[in-house]
Amino acid sequence: MDNQDLDNLELYQLMAEIKPVTEPAAISMWPEGPGWTVLLGTVILIAITLLALQRFKRYKQRHRFYAIDAINNLADDSSALAISSILKRCALNDFERCEIAALTGPQWSEFLNTHCDKHTHFTDFYTLTADHDRAKLKQQAITWLTYYKVTP
Repeated sequence: MDNQDLDNLELYQLMAEIKPVTEPAAISMWPEGPGWTVLLGTVILIAITLLALQRFKRYKQRHRFYAIDAINNLADDSSALAISSILKRCALNDFERCEIAALTGPQWSEFLNTHCDKHTHFTDFYTLTADHDRAKLKQQAITWLTYYKVTP
């Protein structure tokens, strides 16, 4: 560069010749490579799939929530057989109908006890007396509905 034309200028003249600095272009936050786009798309697809699976599982178990709501709506003086019928209706959705429909009495209580690991011990619903704690029985039924396992 030839700067001979600037040699005879004073400082204030040199300062006038300085051009203002322009700001550089903004750096894009979007990744340049196509690999990042593929990775982002894969992460979004996995998140959508997991959300859909969670919603489908909840949809398949909606009968449990309806049964829990039905037990909560029972009166405090309702019979143990009303609770048993709600449990049976719920079990009919998940287990073989021919297996569940025939169960009554001690066999039904044994079935309930074997399919839940949360310490819900049911006794025969037909032998429960009027002074039996209905609130405890309702809580046992809700625990069973929440945690029972469906075995193939």
